[in-house]
Amino acid sequence: MTSEPNLSNVVTSGTALSAALWDFDGTLADTEPLWVAAEFELVEGLGASWDEAHAEQLVGNSLLDSGAYILEVIGRQDLTPAWVVEQLLGRVVEQLRSRPIPWRPGALELLASFGEAGIPCALVSASYRVLLEAVFEQLPDGAFTVSVAGDEVSRGKPHPEPYLSACAKLGVHPTNCVVFEDSSTGARAGNAAGALVLAVENLVPIPPAPNRLHIPSLAELDAGRVAALLDGWHGA
Repeated sequence: MTSEPNLSNVVTSGTALSAALWDFDGTLADTEPLWVAAEFELVEGLGASWDEAHAEQLVGNSLLDSGAYILEVIGRQDLTPAWVVEQLLGRVVEQLRSRPIPWRPGALELLASFGEAGIPCALVSASYRVLLEAVFEQLPDGAFTVSVAGDEVSRGKPHPEPYLSACAKLGVHPTNCVVFEDSSTGARAGNAAGALVLAVENLVPIPPAPNRLHIPSLAELDAGRVAALLDGWHGA
């Protein structure tokens, strides 16, 4: 676990885009169906029932919160959230390592555009380090300058700590960053950190909020367009 990120020595740099901060599940990659399938397999293996409405409640949550929710729904207080997380992670990581990752439309192209523009990217995920390592095996070297996993923070999304930690690692100020998110929980975390959130909905709706722009698809963006959106936000 990390201590509270220290941004006291980080100085804002006008309206320049300093970094792009990416959620993983459902934003960079279309992996939410893998998690949902793992939930159904686990719950049904425990002799209980699960449904899509319950699955949608977990989108964007910390894994331990998701584990606790599952146990509450199925009435299995003899098990622990950590055990549930271990079971789900094992299933999803196996899927990621055994087949190509299903990237979201435009995600890899936008990552490449940031690289060409010299804008660093951070991967900020509720998923644990073991899953992120499986992801990096299928990404170009250097696609992400830093990463923050869910098991490396004390407080997960919607708390701002994951995004603040990424900014501290990069030496940038959140107000000079954009956050890409596909869930309300993650969008709240990015906004609480002080960043402009570009909400790209996938399985669940993201409500409107200050300092949040809804983008239909990552395929509509490149580094220049994102920088212009941030400049417009600063000038609003």
